Amino acid sequence: MGCETILAGFSCLWKIGDFRTSQQGESASNPLLPAIAELWPTIIRRLRAASSAHISSRRRSRHRLPIRHAMAKDQDQSKSQTSLEALISKCLEIISQLCTLSDGFFSNRFENDVYPILARLLESDDRGNILLEDGRHSHYTKRHSLLLSVLVCLKHTFESSCGRDLAGLIPSCGSMIFPMLSDDNVSGAAVETIKAMLKVDSDALWRGLHKLSGRSFPRNPLRVVPPCSTEFVSPSDKDVCMTTKQNAERLLDFLDTLPEQHL
Repeated sequence: MGCETILAGFSCLWKIGDFRTSQQGESASNPLLPAIAELWPTIIRRLRAASSAHISSRRRSRHRLPIRHAMAKDQDQSKSQTSLEALISKCLEIISQLCTLSDGFFSNRFENDVYPILARLLESDDRGNILLEDGRHSHYTKRHSLLLSVLVCLKHTFESSCGRDLAGLIPSCGSMIFPMLSDDNVSGAAVETIKAMLKVDSDALWRGLHKLSGRSFPRNPLRVVPPCSTEFVSPSDKDVCMTTKQNAERLLDFLDTLPEQHL
């Protein structure tokens, strides 16, 4: 309820500021910006606390526990885990809105406060992306809800006026999202998020997508090589699944449709 009130309040303040600007020009004061400055410490504290609790919970090893103990623990933690994911998702929804409405004002806060939290949520272990693997083995109705919320937040952020200022995050962010191209449940959201990043910087993820797609490319791209030539570099990763290859191909095709970007 509190998060919904904050969302409605920020939206209302943005409308007031937009009306003032239409009447008084760019010199008009925007009530949204001081509201962000006042409420942001509380919002980020909630996000940090909830994400830390979620990460601690998922890292807690249960494979050594007796089966009965593990099953009982799952039942006890299911409600609290669901509540944590719902709170994190709402906080990310607020952040998406602030990126969209603040006209670039929020970019530093996103880079310094929010992105480190998202990077922890998206981290991988020896199984692969932790949120993705947890979702695959979860018994919850909405198995990938938190992962989808993270992807939607990143998509809206890079689509917003903050996106250009956050271009430096794209290589690391893209590398964390690439593993999700293999999962049918989240690959659609992952593709849309990567598209938003490619619109900001079309070169940052090109090499990684090219490798995942399995496409061959000439050693010297500036020299025309006959189609039958053997002088091509083949990707070394033989284990890329077909779904990943197809999604990477779609993204490369999308990249070709983008207009040339300024250096």
